[in-house]
Amino acid sequence: MKKLISNIYLILSILIISSCSQDFIELAPESSRSVEGFYNSEEQIEQALAGVYDGLQNTQTGIATMLLKEQRSDNTFQQTLFYNYHSILHFTETSDNTQLYPLWSNLYDAIYRCNIFLEKIDPIDFMDAAAKDVMIGEVKTIRALLYFDLVRYFGGVPLVTTPLTIDESLTIARSPIEDVYQLIISDLQDAILALPASFDSSNKGRVTIFAAKALLGKVHVTRSGYPLNLNEWSQAKDLFEDVISSGQFEFLENYNDIFDIANDNGPQSVFYVQYNSGALGEGNPMPRLHAPNNIDKNDPVMGIASGGSPQSPIVSEDLIAQFEEGDLRLNKTIQFEWLQNDGTIHTIPFCKKFVSGGVGPQNNWDINWPIIRYTEVLMLYAETLNELGYEADGMAFQILNDVRVRAGLAPKTVTDIPDQQSFRDWVINERRFEFAFENIRWHDLVRTDRAIGVMKEFLSPYSLEGNVTKERYVYPIPSRVIQTSPLITQNPGF
Repeated sequence: MKKLISNIYLILSILIISSCSQDFIELAPESSRSVEGFYNSEEQIEQALAGVYDGLQNTQTGIATMLLKEQRSDNTFQQTLFYNYHSILHFTETSDNTQLYPLWSNLYDAIYRCNIFLEKIDPIDFMDAAAKDVMIGEVKTIRALLYFDLVRYFGGVPLVTTPLTIDESLTIARSPIEDVYQLIISDLQDAILALPASFDSSNKGRVTIFAAKALLGKVHVTRSGYPLNLNEWSQAKDLFEDVISSGQFEFLENYNDIFDIANDNGPQSVFYVQYNSGALGEGNPMPRLHAPNNIDKNDPVMGIASGGSPQSPIVSEDLIAQFEEGDLRLNKTIQFEWLQNDGTIHTIPFCKKFVSGGVGPQNNWDINWPIIRYTEVLMLYAETLNELGYEADGMAFQILNDVRVRAGLAPKTVTDIPDQQSFRDWVINERRFEFAFENIRWHDLVRTDRAIGVMKEFLSPYSLEGNVTKERYVYPIPSRVIQTSPLITQNPGF
């Protein structure tokens, strides 16, 4: 993977993919004209693959992703609308929200990279035909993830599987949610047929068959919940069992070890975004974005080496209060006191979970970012087993109790969890603490149809509970998209 990262600058300097027109909806970057002289050899295809992976960095981390996946939930709250986009926390966002269009644009820019790669690789002869199939599988997995994000953010979206001209992009309407999911499933099923179980040490971090299977399992779990409410638990079970039985992964006994840079691409890494702080623009921004503005860069205990951000999320009092006494995950996840660079000590909590590794020239970090880590595979498997049939003290119990014991908590018994509904409550609650600030919570609340009840209660002290409706389980299509594309309609309620 480090070889891939080192090729990113070459491919991006040739394609300039992200330089897009201001007059259309980003389904067809204006710079698509510049690729005609590229993609002519196996070597150039390998370089282009780096550009596809680079699209994950722009779409899986950053302010917009953090807002739409994590801050929308009960894990954070900003009472004062200090920035326009904080309206997302109050459920008052409009289609003009300043974070919606950049995220839409980045996702379709990354999809464009996938589409042009898949088109251009087809006629190229490879010395090893299997290597070509592997690359196609990697790119289809990435494209599936991008559409999985889009369909959960916005519902039905334009479905684009080939590179488009600017004019062609204006003829694409929104596809139904089910059609988007069918592409996601098809891409992942194709990828599973081609991808290897692992790569050599110089290519750690590339997408494997188990990344594709874990993602497809999560897709089936999501489709089994709101809004589709399909019964696809059996499909998910088989996929998770394949990952668990592979012997490729390990349940780390120490929670802190999961977030140690020394374990990047280690036995807990199923599908991670790769970062390299030593390459300009290739470091992970999340530790800095989570930290408070003006935090001291020099104090190794009370500060953060990268400094912080004025957009850092404020940890909700509710999240802190809901951690059980003795839960070791609390102090790993949250720092309660910090030193400002003027010497003032503050007590506004912030997330420090990913503060590990080196810091690069843009104050971004080396540490990789999880899309799916092994503990999530296990916990989704436990959830799936329960949906297929509650079993007192069965495998699902064992999995969740392993998670609790690692966190320093006593295991739960049948007395605590006497039925299927109690287990459902347990697993979603346990996921809140296990994956806090990993950009999972909001989609968990939506797929389980808990968002309206949880968020109404959470926002009621601020008299904002009336803003929470089912229509706001998705976000508005960005206004710029509506204004520039005659066929794309807005979501109800916006």
